[in-house]
Amino acid sequence: MDEERIKFKLKLASAFISEGKNLHAIQIYKYLIEETGKEEIYFQLAELYEDMGFIEAGKNILDDLLRLKNGNDDATLFFGQYLLRNSRWFESIEILSGISESTPAALFLIAYSYMMLSEFELSKEFFTNYINSNENSELKQEANLYLAKIEYELRNYDSALNYATNAQYLYSDFWELNLILAKVYYNLNMFSHAINPIQKALKLNPKDAAVQEFAGKIYFNLQDYRKAEKFFSESIELNPEVSAEIYTLLAKSFVKQRKIDEAGLFFELALQIDPAYQPAIAGKGDLIKNKKL
Repeated sequence: MDEERIKFKLKLASAFISEGKNLHAIQIYKYLIEETGKEEIYFQLAELYEDMGFIEAGKNILDDLLRLKNGNDDATLFFGQYLLRNSRWFESIEILSGISESTPAALFLIAYSYMMLSEFELSKEFFTNYINSNENSELKQEANLYLAKIEYELRNYDSALNYATNAQYLYSDFWELNLILAKVYYNLNMFSHAINPIQKALKLNPKDAAVQEFAGKIYFNLQDYRKAEKFFSESIELNPEVSAEIYTLLAKSFVKQRKIDEAGLFFELALQIDPAYQPAIAGKGDLIKNKKL
């Protein structure tokens, strides 16, 4: 089939899709695959199935392509991305591992999949390999962002700070990077340093419970209990599953402001969540003692 005929058929398929006639488009793509074997048409058919919610059908099309192309790097990379988009983390890793030495982008995608599986050490290894590869890509700054998150989870706070600082080159106005910086400074007991990034995170994403929670923790440690109360209260409103720790910190913020009745209420809420939570038990006990004096 000549190129003009192929282009005409592809335009016709696009027109059918825009009209909501997906089954007609599928028939055209299948016909073109049979006639031409072009991998781009396999990609388009798989994406159409994906848009329709038929993830397995799209996966089967890409499986067929991979067998026909004997593990072609471009087809494998596309398949890996398809699996990753659909949260098929293990399958994505399995498919992409075959081209990880020849295709640096595969390293990034494998690392991302491991991160989503909370396999942080493996994710760190692949992101580091990607950064050390010769590929010149903006994805390297994104890899720095993810490595900052990973090192934070692994409690390697100095390393997390280094990666987060590197990621600022492109992501200085991204709320999550600013939250990571604030959390790292908090865990390094550098509470004053945490103010600027947490304020940026609050401005960029005020509806995130974790942002409000860490703002509360930072201001609590800076002994600004009025602000701590404000941010802990906001985080509780935004979070359907509040921890005993946050209820207790809010209670302590009330104690510091001599709002004793409010403090008692939130110590009780903390103990409803975790009856054995010692900071709440101690805080409630101190309240009772002080009331008797």
